[in-house]
Amino acid sequence: MGKFELNYVVEGDGEPLLFIHGLSDNMIYWVALAAGLKRNYQIIRIDLRGHGGSALGSDEITIDLYCDDLKNLLDDLNICKVNLVGFSLGGAIALDFAVKYPDMVSSVVLMSTFSRCDDYLKCIFNEFKSNLSKGFGEFYDYMIPKALCPEVIEKNRDELEIIKEFALLNANVEAYLKACDACLRFDVEDRLSEITQPVLILAGRYDEITLLKYQESLHEMIENSELVVFDNVKHNLLVGKNNGVIVDILNKFYKK
Repeated sequence: MGKFELNYVVEGDGEPLLFIHGLSDNMIYWVALAAGLKRNYQIIRIDLRGHGGSALGSDEITIDLYCDDLKNLLDDLNICKVNLVGFSLGGAIALDFAVKYPDMVSSVVLMSTFSRCDDYLKCIFNEFKSNLSKGFGEFYDYMIPKALCPEVIEKNRDELEIIKEFALLNANVEAYLKACDACLRFDVEDRLSEITQPVLILAGRYDEITLLKYQESLHEMIENSELVVFDNVKHNLLVGKNNGVIVDILNKFYKK
């Protein structure tokens, strides 16, 4: 059996930043941030298993498996140390990677993420599964109001419909269901104190998925961390002018 390979793109030169997207997303999620950072850094964007251009390649998916996929890719690219940037599911993977391969991690940026599945998150992921079982369109329609504020949805209705139609063409519902199961089993909370690298936590004040209190708990449990809260968003932080603001925040974070 051949080696499993992730779909990925490498842009720019400099210190490497590895971007890890969320559930049902792909590397396109990071295009705006990558454009603002690739002049100073080497940007690595990947499609997780069963997302974008990466095959599923396994009967069972775990956060550990996603994590090992990243380790294998970095080994193939001869990258010994990397800065991780993860959104939602991608943030959970980044936390797992930082605990599992600490010597390979320079820093971690967490956007709207979680370190374990409590009862509230279990309800969320089970709702995701319920909607996914009816088709990706049902899931998308359920997710959007949880990820975006009403004014953002109203302002971008046409664009959101185009994104939905495009996503429907490539959606891998089986992979997303297995990703939900991986999240339901995930728990790295007891090991957060092991993370000594600089950690930046970015949160949306009105996040209905990975609640603000989760981000505050991460900040409390990770000693060398800082927390930035955006007052104008829910789960998805990369909205409008926030892209430029986050580029500036990351540039300052990496220069410390």
